Amino acid sequence: MNALIPSHVDQVRRGKELLDDVVRLFTDLLLASGANLAMINDAMSNAVAGAKEKNSSTTFTELGALLRDCMEVMCAWRRDIALVDNDGEPKPLPEFQGEKSFEALCKKAGCKHPYVDILKALLEFGAVSVRSDGRVVSETPTFLLGRSAFGGRLATDGLLKQLEGFLKAVHRNVCSVSGNGKPRFERACTVSVAIELEPIFDRLVRGRGQEFIDSIDEWLERNSRHESASGRYVELGAGAYFVDLGDRPARGS
Repeated sequence: MNALIPSHVDQVRRGKELLDDVVRLFTDLLLASGANLAMINDAMSNAVAGAKEKNSSTTFTELGALLRDCMEVMCAWRRDIALVDNDGEPKPLPEFQGEKSFEALCKKAGCKHPYVDILKALLEFGAVSVRSDGRVVSETPTFLLGRSAFGGRLATDGLLKQLEGFLKAVHRNVCSVSGNGKPRFERACTVSVAIELEPIFDRLVRGRGQEFIDSIDEWLERNSRHESASGRYVELGAGAYFVDLGDRPARGS
């Protein structure tokens, strides 16, 4: 087995730790909202009973250190002006050879794993595909969420960490800040607008939201190399979320 890939036992153990943390944070927030333990137990039981009826064939997967390399590659591909077309979309790349190949992209992103391992992982998650001419094509801006509805792979650690990060921000604001601490930025403001405006909003969020996330990624990656004078470190990150609650009645009706 490749030593760079966590064993199945390690994957399950780490996945369970993340899942326990997500459920604990969510339970704390439900309690803070006024729900009691009996209500929460009942809701959890109903949710689990409903989930048994679904046939999920998603593979429980943790990539460990390979996760970061995959993320860096997909981000670098979108940010490098030499690797995007006139619409700002990632260009198809030859697998190797040349300054504009997938192999060169992995080197430019500072990946620690061989490019063939990164390509294999991205292919399994449906984040990229390989055309008949051998060029690697970007299929999605993020590889974390694979085509799980069709039995694809899903980066369990990536998904649970996203949930954990969002819940931690809300949890701190609701349960930890009592007039003294500074709340974290976290807000999902929704307003009912004409459905015809949805595509415009989608383009607005994709454009500005992606620019924001990319700028944060660049800052974090640049500063992750700095050594701490105190010997202490903290894990930081930020996220942006698109909220669409579907059809709603017109305002005032």
